[in-house]
Amino acid sequence: RKDTAAVVCEICGDKSYGRHYGVWACDGCSCFFKRSVRKNIIYTCIAGNWRCVVDKSRRNWCPACRLAKCTKLNMNRLAVQNERGPRKLRCLSMPRINDLNSYKYDMTFSKSVILTRQCILLNFMTSEQRMEVIEENCHFVFALLILLSEDETTLRKFSKNKNIPERVQSDPEQLRLLICIILSQSKSSLLKFAAPLSNFYKFCLFHYCYQNDSVASASVLISAVTWLHENDSWDLSSLIRSSPEHLIAEVMSSSDKL
Repeated sequence: RKDTAAVVCEICGDKSYGRHYGVWACDGCSCFFKRSVRKNIIYTCIAGNWRCVVDKSRRNWCPACRLAKCTKLNMNRLAVQNERGPRKLRCLSMPRINDLNSYKYDMTFSKSVILTRQCILLNFMTSEQRMEVIEENCHFVFALLILLSEDETTLRKFSKNKNIPERVQSDPEQLRLLICIILSQSKSSLLKFAAPLSNFYKFCLFHYCYQNDSVASASVLISAVTWLHENDSWDLSSLIRSSPEHLIAEVMSSSDKL
């Protein structure tokens, strides 16, 4: 069997961990293609000649040429249109829960999008880049919020590692720093610049906790983030009523109007 970790994205050359819509594509390009098709977006070439370079570092420069390359490589538009919803994890599943809880998780997921959007690491990104980062990473923040709400029973149903960290609580500043740590450790190519900042944010968290006489809580919070990353794939979409894409678009649309 081919080692998917060694395959490069046919669109931009970044690492691809699987086939998306018929081609080897990274998460960023597959999300971009899906979003473009679902919203029927018509782009205009930035340079005007439809010859822009689409690679790992410049894939967000011209969405028109990026989509044109997706089309040239025969990415399947029908697969996007016929997709019922996000793929479920191979061995983790959960029946849909009652409407009251679904509404609660809708609100929690929307909050995870807002908190990810507000992270300082996204401040100088374009709207397209922010959307890509949020789509790739807000599921980690969603899982973190569920963990912080002490909803261990729910998380256990989605986790391969049943050794869930001890109950943790955080104040707004601790949560802000935790999200910075999560994003600085992200596999997203758009956040590679933030990788060296991970230890800095951990130091800030320890310093903040020390000032507030709760040094021990810093270690617990960081171990919780480590546990989330070790579990890697958090597909909690069955918890919410709407599709993740719909909620993300709704939240982003509202924030753009502010």
